[in-house]
Amino acid sequence: MRPVLSNLSMMRRFLLLFFLFVVIPVIFMYLFVTRNVSSITEKQVGSALLELVKTNHVTLDRSMAHMEETMNKIMITPEIQNMVSLPTVSMYERVRRYNELDRTLTLTNLSANAVSYSFVLQDDNRLFSFVPGSEIQLRGIFFSDNITTQPWYDSAFKAKGRAVLSLIPSFGGPQTLAMVKQMNDIYDGGTPSPGYLIVSGMEYLLKSDMAPVSDSREGELLLLDANDRIISLTGTDRLPMGGFIELPANVAQANEGVFHVEVGGEKWMYALHRSGDSGTMLLFRTPLSAVIGEHVAINRLVSYSMLIYFLLLVLVSFYFIRSIVRPIAKFARFSRSYEPGKPLAMQRQSDKSRDEVAILNNRFVDMVYRLNQTIHDKYELEIKQREAELAILHSQINPHLLYNTLESIYWRMLVEDNTESAEMVMDLSLVMRIGLSRGKELITIEEELQHAEAYIRLQSKRHEYSFRVHWETDDAAKPFLIPKVVLQPLIENAIFHGIRRMNEDGELWITLRMEGCEVVVIVEDNGFKTIAAEAIQEIVEGRNTDAGYGIRNVNRRIRLHYGSGYGLRYEDREGGGIRAVLRLPAMTDSANSKEDDHV
Repeated sequence: MRPVLSNLSMMRRFLLLFFLFVVIPVIFMYLFVTRNVSSITEKQVGSALLELVKTNHVTLDRSMAHMEETMNKIMITPEIQNMVSLPTVSMYERVRRYNELDRTLTLTNLSANAVSYSFVLQDDNRLFSFVPGSEIQLRGIFFSDNITTQPWYDSAFKAKGRAVLSLIPSFGGPQTLAMVKQMNDIYDGGTPSPGYLIVSGMEYLLKSDMAPVSDSREGELLLLDANDRIISLTGTDRLPMGGFIELPANVAQANEGVFHVEVGGEKWMYALHRSGDSGTMLLFRTPLSAVIGEHVAINRLVSYSMLIYFLLLVLVSFYFIRSIVRPIAKFARFSRSYEPGKPLAMQRQSDKSRDEVAILNNRFVDMVYRLNQTIHDKYELEIKQREAELAILHSQINPHLLYNTLESIYWRMLVEDNTESAEMVMDLSLVMRIGLSRGKELITIEEELQHAEAYIRLQSKRHEYSFRVHWETDDAAKPFLIPKVVLQPLIENAIFHGIRRMNEDGELWITLRMEGCEVVVIVEDNGFKTIAAEAIQEIVEGRNTDAGYGIRNVNRRIRLHYGSGYGLRYEDREGGGIRAVLRLPAMTDSANSKEDDHV
């Protein structure tokens, strides 16, 4: 990982780390929250609903058990028992006993809140035909000559004295949930009697216990009997009481649990509990969208929050890139492209800024300015040093030339007194005038040739014209510039070390020609000394400093003016002698000299 990061720029490194440690974690957290919060919410809500259903079912069982106890207390009253164990009595006695029981039931119904107590007795002989039926009264005492046709009879008869729940048509009203209990004759050893105590309106009593679960606006709380028939319900108008509800096999066979059921293309959550005491099942069902509805809102809030958070991260990252990464990258780009001595494209920022990058930028700019100023000062100092060095080198030549010339004039004037001495003095003045050149370092090649001709005339007169001189000059090369007094040392070496003692056999050739954009000056002699050109070249290059100061001086001056690509070179001449080749650029302006080549 580190080698990969080290090969990336700071900008790409930041973007890579931002993507790995910010973008991917944010997306992962978002997907995790949106996918898992829903299932977690369903499990938690389902568990809570199941516990609530179980608690309510226990409450319902207690209410039904309490109602059964109340029915037992009513059944053992003398008024009820006298009706059940009714012997053959007079009409008057039957009416009296009926009135007592009717008064008792009336008082009981008046004290009841939601339920109604009724007593049904089989009357095959129609001894109580005077009692009004259900078409007149809604509750009270009823007699039937065929009680087995009643819808509740079978379940109550099979229960053998245990109270059962049954849906029955209300006496003169709609269908109602009733608790039916067959009575026992306490005077006859507790044997079942043909009388039945019925408590109708049980749905109202049970609804009050089912209310805490039915607070959900879309949820439905259903109390089912053993046949999955609805015997009580709250929170819905879609299902009728007494209707049947179809349950999947796994739900119908379960005693309790939370299930997901699809009804009519819609997903529902079922929380159910089956009671072993009452044989009923309490079922709470609600659309799954109602359970996770708040989760959807929370999920939407989380999505918006994550989006805002991500946008804030992008803005912060953009600010970080703009204020830190980009200036550093720009700073690195400028520092990489900077070359000492060249102007810097960066500008100083405000000194009032406390930004570390701005402070670093200003310090770098100041450092570059100081470095450029140092380079500029050093460059000027080197130029002045070269000028001083050239002046010193030139000053060392003039005394040497003057000494030799004056010596020649001295000896000549001792020997004979004639006009040649005057000519020699004239040539000497010419040599001195061109050598000084009013302080100029560069003169035209034509002026340098005049200086060389004057020097050769002086030497010819000194040596009594004992050698011949051949000139071959190209007029096109004469206007170009050359450092002054560079030919004289070459000619002097050729004369003194080559042809001075050869008398009339000595020859000197001086050639000036153009080669492209270069000027070539050749001084060669046919001297008899066998001096290797390589040895002379070592003197010219400075590898041998014991001799040859003049020619070494010439080479250094040429290179100081024009660079290392130009200078003096010695080579052997065909037929004997040495050839000195001086090469310099064809230039007419001294400002164009290639002084940068030897900086």
